[in-house]
Amino acid sequence: MTIETRKQALAQALRDPEEVVRSAASRALDRVEGLEKLEQVVQAARGGEKSTRIRAIHFLGILDTTESVDALLSFLQDPEYDIRVATIKAVETNLPERAYIPLLSCLNDPEPSVVQVAMEALSCFKDPRATEFLLSFLFNRDGEIACTAAQALGNNGDPRAEYPLIKALSQSKDPLLRSKAAEALGQLHPVPVQDPSQAEPGDQSDAENQVDDDPNM
Repeated sequence: MTIETRKQALAQALRDPEEVVRSAASRALDRVEGLEKLEQVVQAARGGEKSTRIRAIHFLGILDTTESVDALLSFLQDPEYDIRVATIKAVETNLPERAYIPLLSCLNDPEPSVVQVAMEALSCFKDPRATEFLLSFLFNRDGEIACTAAQALGNNGDPRAEYPLIKALSQSKDPLLRSKAAEALGQLHPVPVQDPSQAEPGDQSDAENQVDDDPNM
């Protein structure tokens, strides 16, 4: 079956009497046409007006092919921070496994908004390896980053974040952080009954050290 055959079938489905079918066909047709013009989309994402680049980057996230992911990962180093933000959001669309390590590197980005979206994307992997990295931002001097870290820890679900989140909830002077910590505690997975490593990496001593450094405490 050729791409043209797919396009014809989807174009015909756009006239289906059911809205749910028409919507699905429209999304699929966009992707099929994007695959057909993948190189043009990549080129549009690489240069030109910022708004055009961001639209192309968003589209690459939808395509989710080896080539589109390769292009997206290269944009994580773009000098424009809003391009980096758009790229992380596009990667989050399908969460390719090989994006995990590059996203971890984005936590060192000098732009706070990039760090925030990177934490949000990492939490969607539900990977306990991210816990210690997310915990390092929970008591950040930037309140928005701290709140994003709390949300990400909740979304990530690792019960090892329990104690630091309780400390944030009970001792932070920032009501927004306290609310995010409360929400996050409700999202954590149950603590495994026979898990002797429960305290690591968010053990009590580490959390207390982080709390002592928190200007909002």
